[in-house]
Amino acid sequence: MATLGDPCGYALHCDEYELTMSQSFLANGQTGTAAFEMSVRTLPVDRGYLIAAGLATAAEYLRGLRFDETQLRWLASSGVYSPAFLEHLRGLRFSGDLDGIPEGTPVGACTPLLRVTAPRIEATIVESALLAVVNHQTLIATKAARIVDAARGRPVWDFSLRRVHGPDAAVGVARAAYIAGCAGTATVVAGQRLGIPTTGTMAHHYVIAFGPDGEERAFAQFLRDWPDRAVLLVDTWDTVHGTERAIAAARATGVPLTGVRLDSGDLAGLARAVRVRLDAAGMQHTRIVASNELDEHRIAELLADGAPIDAFGVGTMLGTSADAPALGGVFKLVAQEETPGGPLQPVMKFSSGKRTDPGVHQVFRRTQGDIVGLVDEELPGRRLLMPVIRGGEAVGQEEALDQLRRRCLEERAALPEAVRRLRDPQPWTVRRSPGLEALRRNLGGADAELAGGTAA
Repeated sequence: MATLGDPCGYALHCDEYELTMSQSFLANGQTGTAAFEMSVRTLPVDRGYLIAAGLATAAEYLRGLRFDETQLRWLASSGVYSPAFLEHLRGLRFSGDLDGIPEGTPVGACTPLLRVTAPRIEATIVESALLAVVNHQTLIATKAARIVDAARGRPVWDFSLRRVHGPDAAVGVARAAYIAGCAGTATVVAGQRLGIPTTGTMAHHYVIAFGPDGEERAFAQFLRDWPDRAVLLVDTWDTVHGTERAIAAARATGVPLTGVRLDSGDLAGLARAVRVRLDAAGMQHTRIVASNELDEHRIAELLADGAPIDAFGVGTMLGTSADAPALGGVFKLVAQEETPGGPLQPVMKFSSGKRTDPGVHQVFRRTQGDIVGLVDEELPGRRLLMPVIRGGEAVGQEEALDQLRRRCLEERAALPEAVRRLRDPQPWTVRRSPGLEALRRNLGGADAELAGGTAA
């Protein structure tokens, strides 16, 4: 299913230096195969793990990569690029390989989430777009997983479209949130493109349109028009009186009241007062839905306080991951050809605090943590990095979102409680294999610092 709309339109979603470097590589014959891996050096605040997400969107982008004539004319008009390089871009298609950790898998810091092995120019041009996709969806999936956990089995809906960083971000948010366990989204385009369940109630201005004395008439009209979506927003003027009018409208129309939504005030106290009135009216089946600046901590507090809330709509805090609004994923060269057609040779970055793991890697999942090793090592555990694209073509069958969702819920449930807790969690353990440690020492010297994690 298409996440990007038209993936061909994303060719210029790159940083300019990726193009200038690529022109230099082409002019000097440096077009051999290179391998780059993406990882996140450190976990965001209060995260004990990340939820890998965005791999299918990344693969969609790679398979659709091409520069159209409009883009090429614009590049030519800049006066920066040579005719030979523009002609190279005209015929450029992704011809390499993509490996990645399946979406929905919990991972720790300093873990290769994906690897691109391709001709150097292809692997260079795609860096920024791949990082944008995987950083964003992994960030949101991780935030959504925490919110879903805090809700203790109650449905959580993505209400974030109006708060995300531009409408193009909304589909990725809805997708990542659904993988992490949200029940669905209010973003209609995510339903159209991805088949994610959609929901909607009403806005305050629907009620205001009927005037201060018209709340019951507003509710009655909505119930008649939408009998199968009978969730009413009851806090436009007074929440308790609004609930009483919703009850009266349901009785007058004969339409069962599916739910009421609370969007302001003391949610715990109001939910209790509303529940009393609904139960007294014989409407024990009517759900109470809460929204308004909710996150995992606020939801946990509400439920700990005994608030009789049955579902949550979460917007700003989910769609922006407000307490940790960026994920510092990096895409680094790990191996390259030294002679045309020759084997890939490991390379390593030595910058202080940013040293990288050399070589091509595999991640081995064990019960209490992961081992990052070299791809040709035989180590105990389940191999996490799986082939997605080979020679520019997809391999295997793309997993449905519901499969990714099930994986996320099952694998998250298997994490230790200390890793999942909302405050001061224990980070998921990531160690390096003896073979990788030896390679680091050989390339970087005996004092080579770790980029994160610990040695096996």
